Amino acid sequence: MLKRHYKTLLLIVIGVLMGVAATVFIQPNTALSDTSNPPMTERKILFWYDPMYPATKFDKPGPSPFMDMDLVPKYADEGGDDALGVTINPTQTQNLGLRTDVATMGQLHYRQDLPANVNFNQYQYHTIQARASGFVEKTYPLAVGDYVQVGDALVDVTVTDWVAAQSEYLTLLSHNASATLLNGVRDRLYLAGMSNELIEQLKRTKQIQSYITIRAPQSGVLTSFDIRNGMTLNKSATIATIEGIDPVWVVASLPESLSALLNEHSVLTVSTRALPGQSFVVKDWQILADAQSATRTLSLRLIVDNPNHTLKPGMTATVQLATTSDDYVLVPSQAIIDTGLEQRVITQDRDGHFIPKTVSIYAESQGQTALLSGLTVGEKVVTSGLFLIDSEANINGALERMRQTQATQTLQHTDHQHEAQ
Repeated sequence: MLKRHYKTLLLIVIGVLMGVAATVFIQPNTALSDTSNPPMTERKILFWYDPMYPATKFDKPGPSPFMDMDLVPKYADEGGDDALGVTINPTQTQNLGLRTDVATMGQLHYRQDLPANVNFNQYQYHTIQARASGFVEKTYPLAVGDYVQVGDALVDVTVTDWVAAQSEYLTLLSHNASATLLNGVRDRLYLAGMSNELIEQLKRTKQIQSYITIRAPQSGVLTSFDIRNGMTLNKSATIATIEGIDPVWVVASLPESLSALLNEHSVLTVSTRALPGQSFVVKDWQILADAQSATRTLSLRLIVDNPNHTLKPGMTATVQLATTSDDYVLVPSQAIIDTGLEQRVITQDRDGHFIPKTVSIYAESQGQTALLSGLTVGEKVVTSGLFLIDSEANINGALERMRQTQATQTLQHTDHQHEAQ
């Protein structure tokens, strides 16, 4: 019986010693294991959503009503939801290939070729009429399209209506009539179609002039000339029309959206396929008052020197437009998100928040977009990966908060203006 108690006591002592050994030798490993494998905590789910329609939130998982896919959970640790915008996990932004750029102040440089046509100079349009009834004695060898110099003879006409008035004028001159009578007869001769030069010639030579040579009053191209030998003319008959081509007009089609870019810094150059390698400097330009509703273009009229008459009316031409705008806030064009209803950018502040902002666009050229409002110089804008960030901003309601803030600021500004008035 005593032996049995000794065996039991011996087993207890051995068990205690083995427990101590286990505590000494095994506890360090157990502690290390606990440190490297902390207890798992369950991630908090805010809501579920369809990535293709991120603005719609769901309270529970399930199939998407929009697409053939399951709803995706939105975890609380994936991005904050605060008044400043959205915060996205740095690992996720790195996977998106996020790139940013800084808004700067500068000028927008724009270049574009405009289709154009060469036209006659309508400031040099002259209509030649007989101004007196008579007979065509001779027409000079001219036809429509010929170029004439100022003073060139066009046609010889015999005018019978001048004979009586000229005889009266010469009679008054020979009897030393008063100036009043002489001036009255001179006026009759002028109204009958005689030029002042012919009247002075009559006074000087004392010879009745019934035969007159009608000459070109300016240099240009004959655009009408229908007089023939032996024709009878009345005083309202048109003998010829002459249109000038030096300088010549070049009329280009200017898109309405580019009209605001034309300023004193604009450089316009004219070229044509008929004259390869040649360019013509524009002397002056003007945007005409009419607009073409079918093409949504304005007419840009250029005045171009044409001393050698190389530019012919009717030619097609190209106008090279190079212009520089005033100073505006510039951002890369890939930073703009255009929904059709509004344009916006995604900015990043110093704390890493991604903030959507609506902007007003002036113009775009060569990968740069000029803004009228919405950003200030130095703000950082997202240029790559912005669509997924924009989707994230929609999910978290940052855009709606932004619109409410802007509406409040606009209302406050209006109230201040009314108070100032």
